[in-house]
Amino acid sequence: MGSLKKYTKLKQKVEEVKQKANKAAGALEEVMKQLKDIFACTTLKAATLKLVLLQKQEKKLIKEFENVVEKFEEEWEETE
Repeated sequence: MGSLKKYTKLKQKVEEVKQKANKAAGALEEVMKQLKDIFACTTLKAATLKLVLLQKQEKKLIKEFENVVEKFEEEWEETE
């Protein structure tokens, strides 16, 4: 009888793992769909490269913004 209980428990564990795997697969599919729709990326490698590019653009734009603000502040101080 002990073997039957072990089998039942093991079968239940297998079903739980299958459900988690299906849930994870669905989540991955949704994320990949979003990457394709929003960023035109069809692979994780393409998405990673896109992320690096966007981060570089962000740094460049922040620096440009800071320079413009600094120039504005200098000009504003001169007029006071």
